[in-house]
Amino acid sequence: MTPICGAREHDSVYIHIHDDSYRNNLPDPPATEVVNSAIALFAVVFPSQSPKVQEFTLEQLTTHLSAGALQRSPGRRAAVAVNTATALLGALKVAVGEMSAESGDLRHPVVEKTLEALLRTFITDPDRHLRHIGYEALGRLCNSSGNAFTTNEVNSLIDLIVSNRDPNARAGYAMALGSIHSNVGGMAAGLHLRKIHGVLMSLCGDPHPVVHGCAIEALSQVAESAGLAFSGYVSSTLGLLAQAWSSDAHNEESASLATSNSEVEVPTPVVVARAIDSMINVLGPDLQDAGKARELILSLVGQFDNDDSSIVQAQGLRCWEQINLYDPGHISLSAYVKLLQKGLQSPTESICSIAADGLYNLARRDAQLMFQLAGEGFEEQIWLALNDRPHLDSIRNLIETWLGQTSLTEAQQWILRIQQVLTKSVAKQTKEIAQSAKPEAEPQLQDEEVAGFATGETKEQGAADAPEPSLELLRWQVRAFAMRCLGQFVAMVAKDLELDGDSTAGHILQSKVGDVIRMAFHASTSSVVELRVGGLKLINQILTTFGSTPDPDFSEALLLEQYQAQISSALTPAFNADSSPELASAAVNVCATFIATGMVTDIDRMGRILKLLVGALDSISAKDSQKTAIGDLRGLSPNAQVMVRMAVLSAWADLQVARVDQSYLDRVVEPHVKRLLPLWLSSLQEFARLRFEPDISNHTGPPGQDESLEAIYAALNRKTLLKFYQDSWLGLVDAIATLIEQDAELVFDALDGRNSTTQVNGNGLRTNINYRQEPFAFFMVLFGIVIEALVTRPSHDSSSGILKILSALKKILLPSVAGNAIFQDTVFSETIELFDRLALTEGTAVQVVLTDIAKTLCVTHPSAAEEETSDDLSEGHQQLFELARIIVLILTNTLPNIGDPKAAMREQLADDAVPLLRNGFEALVDISAVFPPVIKTDLYASILHIFSTILRTPMCQGAVVTQILPAFRRFIQRISIGGHRASSAITSQITTCLHQLLAILNVAQRREHESSLACAKNTLLTISILLTTASSVIPAEEPLVISALEATLDCLQDLGLVKVAAGCLRSLLLINPKSKTDEAIARYLLPRLLIFVANTQDPDPENSRALIAQALTAFVTCYADDNDTAAAAMSLVLPALLLRAQAMGKELYAETAARILELARGGLLPVFRGLVAGMEAGMRGFMEKVIREGGGGRDRTMDAEEVAGGGGGEPSIALKFDFGGLKR
Repeated sequence: MTPICGAREHDSVYIHIHDDSYRNNLPDPPATEVVNSAIALFAVVFPSQSPKVQEFTLEQLTTHLSAGALQRSPGRRAAVAVNTATALLGALKVAVGEMSAESGDLRHPVVEKTLEALLRTFITDPDRHLRHIGYEALGRLCNSSGNAFTTNEVNSLIDLIVSNRDPNARAGYAMALGSIHSNVGGMAAGLHLRKIHGVLMSLCGDPHPVVHGCAIEALSQVAESAGLAFSGYVSSTLGLLAQAWSSDAHNEESASLATSNSEVEVPTPVVVARAIDSMINVLGPDLQDAGKARELILSLVGQFDNDDSSIVQAQGLRCWEQINLYDPGHISLSAYVKLLQKGLQSPTESICSIAADGLYNLARRDAQLMFQLAGEGFEEQIWLALNDRPHLDSIRNLIETWLGQTSLTEAQQWILRIQQVLTKSVAKQTKEIAQSAKPEAEPQLQDEEVAGFATGETKEQGAADAPEPSLELLRWQVRAFAMRCLGQFVAMVAKDLELDGDSTAGHILQSKVGDVIRMAFHASTSSVVELRVGGLKLINQILTTFGSTPDPDFSEALLLEQYQAQISSALTPAFNADSSPELASAAVNVCATFIATGMVTDIDRMGRILKLLVGALDSISAKDSQKTAIGDLRGLSPNAQVMVRMAVLSAWADLQVARVDQSYLDRVVEPHVKRLLPLWLSSLQEFARLRFEPDISNHTGPPGQDESLEAIYAALNRKTLLKFYQDSWLGLVDAIATLIEQDAELVFDALDGRNSTTQVNGNGLRTNINYRQEPFAFFMVLFGIVIEALVTRPSHDSSSGILKILSALKKILLPSVAGNAIFQDTVFSETIELFDRLALTEGTAVQVVLTDIAKTLCVTHPSAAEEETSDDLSEGHQQLFELARIIVLILTNTLPNIGDPKAAMREQLADDAVPLLRNGFEALVDISAVFPPVIKTDLYASILHIFSTILRTPMCQGAVVTQILPAFRRFIQRISIGGHRASSAITSQITTCLHQLLAILNVAQRREHESSLACAKNTLLTISILLTTASSVIPAEEPLVISALEATLDCLQDLGLVKVAAGCLRSLLLINPKSKTDEAIARYLLPRLLIFVANTQDPDPENSRALIAQALTAFVTCYADDNDTAAAAMSLVLPALLLRAQAMGKELYAETAARILELARGGLLPVFRGLVAGMEAGMRGFMEKVIREGGGGRDRTMDAEEVAGGGGGEPSIALKFDFGGLKR
């Protein structure tokens, strides 16, 4: 974003921020840049010209190259040749589609012939760079011209190699063959593989170093492009490479005087090492079976390690890496790790980088094993290597992989490791002593508490923190990376604590939290801004993780209360005059987190942390933006002011969101809400303006007299400003949403500009829109930001970021914010398309939120509240269907058999899929209550189908079915209520569902898989729910009801289902009040259950008769208010109980006595007495015996007295259990 050209003559700072490796990126002189631009233009335009123009242009180029004036000026001739070759190479790249420009066409015979002649002159040139351009262009020419041209060109080059003895020409022709095979590729190149391989193999024996070096290089190029097709030539090629490696003629020491320089330029060992790497890639996993080839490769690669050339050593390490990938069983892992350790200490950066890559790949497999093989001192070696080369990402990746694998198992060791890295001292490098003669400056700690804490820590650390003059700490980049690793470690432990409250790593971090805060304090008081920001971020993580954790030694206090002074001291330097905007922003975030954790709930005790937040709010609320300051940090640039302003607003927004759960925050936030709300709203509007109107800045008119050029430039710096808003806008939306729930009038007052005329970047909040009457305007600002963030989010963004955005979307879709704006055609269609994409591509957590959003939109849809007026489908009905379709789509993605019964299913359901299925089904049930009657029946059918599919799915039996049964009962109960216009359709749907349930039960009773028993139990429960809840819409004469009752009765003899079946039959009997269908069910069940209870000949392993007897007794008690019905029922049940007791003997007396006494309680006592009075003497005497012998205990005696007492009977009857006194 700098307006200065990146050249040393224009920007002197460029010299200090880039080393010599960046010199190639510097622009060339103007005269050279003109030529470069002409070459680029020629490459784009030339292929699109007509063949005549192309032919004429090529003739001109040929004429210029052969001009006599150029022959007298070799330098100029070389420049023209290179420019011409480069232009032609660019044109051929465009022609084959390698560039973004239109490809054009170069396939005219004359053009091809002229191009061929030009390129051959470049291929035979003594300059190897020009030869490289020439053969690369020739390969693309063959690719563009087709098979016939390629065949002629290959044959022609082979003939030229045989006839031409010039080493440069033979080398160029060899490389041209390799380039042709590489660029043509596929089957077209495979036709020439045999010939090309044979020619290159013969050239590898040429004594001239340029020839055999280029031949070997071309051979490796052919092998890489041919792939598996080259596997038949690997053995012969390896033999030739081994000869070339060991040949005395192919090394720089034995080269002739004439060719010695050429051997140095194209060293044979280097090209042989590259070719061996190509052979390894050709073999791939087949290397495990190629015994001879593998032994030869291992022997050669082993010699590469002992070569004096660093390039060969680096290539050897790369070969070992490939061998370890394809055939790890034939190398010694310990020796390989030792070799990588040696390479990591190499002074050559290429070797160090390849060694780090190898170690990183090993660490990805098993970091602990790698460190065990490396031995002691390897950890320190890694950090020292990073200190020597802090720019190597491979070393950083190695450490992060190691941390990711062992953070939870080696928590204490990681804390100690990072502590040692932060305090480790190394010897100063000689070349840096003069530059670093001054010790690292300590920050100016103007606060006594800060200074005291720093002094105390220095004494504790001792000499480790005060290195000798010849020593220094590790580079600040390494220490900043160590702080980042510590932050990642805390984040991983915090995540583990969320999943497991008894996490071992969490307990270790909790016990070492003092050491972590100490490290964060030292980093936050460093002189390096990156370290200071990292220290504050670490403190923020600790506050978030352990802010509400009680102290294990003093449960009445919080763990971090004892570290309040250290945390406060770490924050104070961030607001000093020598601070930076980044540091102040991070400190403001820590202040908000500290207050929100609840360590201090008394506003008077929050001290300077709250004062800093309030002071920062006062500063950004000032009308004069030039006076914006935070603490002692003043004189901020316009961009820095925006950064600080958004950090302060985000911090207060976090407090507003936390205020919902923390009541003490009311006293903190409430006094400032009227100032905060306009700032939040205006910041969101400004973010929307920057995001959606990039070409319209705040300074469209001429600059004012008081405006500086810096302010104007900052207003145009859209990319920088957007980053500050993007980091904070979600928190602002959450805060506004919570405020709308608490006090909507306050928000609309702010939107109308009544509370404040606060400005953000020069824009006032006051508008001419009445947001009370038109909430659409405000909603579209928030909605556009959220939708745009979801659509344009980076591909590497995690699901947690999407969840935050969707949570914000869910809050702004409330009717109080959105009104009916979301249901406008264009807005709704765009939203549904986005939801479709998220439902198909995102994970379970995102789909759960999508389900909730779709349900909310359905419930609040205007069509949901409309009265039925016609049978026509309106636009609102279509929208309701679309929302329901989103929910069904999410369920179908989780269970594919919902949409296709033959779809392949996973063997086990993921743990996070259970809440998704539950929420999705409950959402469908909830929206069915608000669907208009004209489309309700279709939704009912879908819900019943989805439920039956889930019920028959084996992997859903354990958790899913049991969790959705309550929602299914609620659904059946709702649709069974009378008054439906389509009652016949509902009856048909209910009976169809019952038919499906019977089919599922029939299949489950076959016990074909492990979950069959659970499926049968769940189906019995569902049948019971359906019959007891929907009996009002099921005809009493429905045959399926009898089938369901028969199936349930049969389950009384099915081992494993007895108790569930008995419970279901009890529910069917005891339902009260009864509909006609319920009465028919009772009439059908009662005689069959009485026979089942009285029949004691069949085995009863699960004591099902006792359960049925209890159900029958309860059935009689349901008619306590109807003596006639109760007498009829009791006259059937009581004899059945006595017959069962008589058949089973004394072991059943206690149970039978309990059932008899239940029949004689309460209002049924007169009925019972009348029934007993009419009994035969023998049966009455047996009942007396059952009660006497089975009714032991005080409670049973009292019940018997109650049975005999009342009505003027003799008191002695209760004691003697003489029921003869009951005679009338």
